[in-house]
Amino acid sequence: MPPQSVTPAPNSVSPNSGKPKGLGPTISSLQSTARVVENVRPERVKVYPDDPFSAWWEINPHYAFERAQMEQKPLMLLFTGIWNTQSMALSEEVFSTKSFNEYVKENLIICYLNFPRNITDAHPKLREIKDKFKVRGYPNVLIFNPNGEVEKGIRGYRTGRPVDYFNQLKLACNPVLASIEQQKAELLKLGYRKWTNDFGKEIFARFDKRNEEQLILLDVSGQDWVMDIRDLSLDDEKFVESFPIWEPPATEQNEP
Repeated sequence: MPPQSVTPAPNSVSPNSGKPKGLGPTISSLQSTARVVENVRPERVKVYPDDPFSAWWEINPHYAFERAQMEQKPLMLLFTGIWNTQSMALSEEVFSTKSFNEYVKENLIICYLNFPRNITDAHPKLREIKDKFKVRGYPNVLIFNPNGEVEKGIRGYRTGRPVDYFNQLKLACNPVLASIEQQKAELLKLGYRKWTNDFGKEIFARFDKRNEEQLILLDVSGQDWVMDIRDLSLDDEKFVESFPIWEPPATEQNEP
């Protein structure tokens, strides 16, 4: 399975400006129902430790599904176990390679779930996920679209055949990626775009409104997200400045 060393969350100082950054915005009067784009990530594992900009294995499936929706990317969910010979071979021969790392950085969100030999020893949430998707045996990979729907599955691994497996994986992902790109092409016409911040967080969304410090973005599912303007990439920060500051309705301004 993927390496078990966990890298700390990114430093809270922007590499662009050097100014201190907060750990995330607070909900303001912009919209009380919006969710906050958190800058502190759950624990996760580098795919290729030698690469300072390595892709990451998520180990929290809830966060992985959320990222897939926010970034509009397929999710690869790996069911594995360190006791399983095929799983370890797949990890060493495919999932720990530079080629896989580069492919993931460009195309996928990935998450692994590590199961014990005896399923009764697994956390109830892990058993629930395994039962929900009717997963049998290890290693087992499921490919989801950004809406959380299973598109493809790959079961097992033949030791010594990494190229065949990697090609099979890309073949499984290609239709999902093509569908996403087709949808994005239409959404770009409606003002949707990729937003990034200094913490490496991404969201495919359109601008809704802003005040002096924060902005609201609307993602493809219709969910509102709050981001601190000062945490945005320089290009996105300049883009936001082209929009006027939102003023709340007079009735809201007059509330005590």
